[in-house]
Amino acid sequence: MAALKDRLKLARAALGLTGLLVIASPWLLLPVGTRVLRWPALLAWRWLLWGFNISIEVHGKPVPGALIVANHVSWSDIPVFGLAVNAGFVAKDDVAGWPVIGRLTAAYGCLFVSREARGKVGEQAGALAEKLGDGRSMILFPEGTTGEGDRCLPFRSSLFALIPPGTPVQPVTLRYFRRDGSSLDASERREVCWIGDDELAPHALALARGDGLVARLWFDEPIPAGERKALTRACFEVIEGRLVESSQ
Repeated sequence: MAALKDRLKLARAALGLTGLLVIASPWLLLPVGTRVLRWPALLAWRWLLWGFNISIEVHGKPVPGALIVANHVSWSDIPVFGLAVNAGFVAKDDVAGWPVIGRLTAAYGCLFVSREARGKVGEQAGALAEKLGDGRSMILFPEGTTGEGDRCLPFRSSLFALIPPGTPVQPVTLRYFRRDGSSLDASERREVCWIGDDELAPHALALARGDGLVARLWFDEPIPAGERKALTRACFEVIEGRLVESSQ
């Protein structure tokens, strides 16, 4: 019986991935710089999350045109945010060169930045301002990597130098729970988190065999962008506070 349940879960995940690829494949034919329509992206994210039995619970409201600052847990964060809010992502520039994924993320409206090229901060900040000026939100993961989801890793204040002054910066907290809404234990959190040198395929298979998840998002009140270290600290405190509160 357990083996049959595992096979059914894997078949569901395979259907979710197939649906994503079928819907997303036309994106690859679009000229570079063409923005993908919202509805195919919604459908693609919905199929993928259905495949892995992940539902979303949203608290608060996204602010259109805001720079969203969020903690980062796993690859599944991307479809979760993609379904919950109309936003592009601020991603490392090496992602642009990834086969297939690079083209898909570019078509979806991502901004690729070099975190090491300090001389390009002004140029990259201008590009971010232009995207935000179009009225679409952007999502920044200031930890620069993924954590285990119960606490924030230190935020990189250098990334906040990209944010144009006066931009509404909305702290958003993401945490995964069991389907019944109860908290994951340490071993369960580690299965959800995609960290360091974890290989994607084994991680996705383990996630598919699980009993499903609820991804809770808390959209807090935006903070006007100002001095970057103060802004970094303010966003960190909001998100860390939510993580601590949700664990009690």
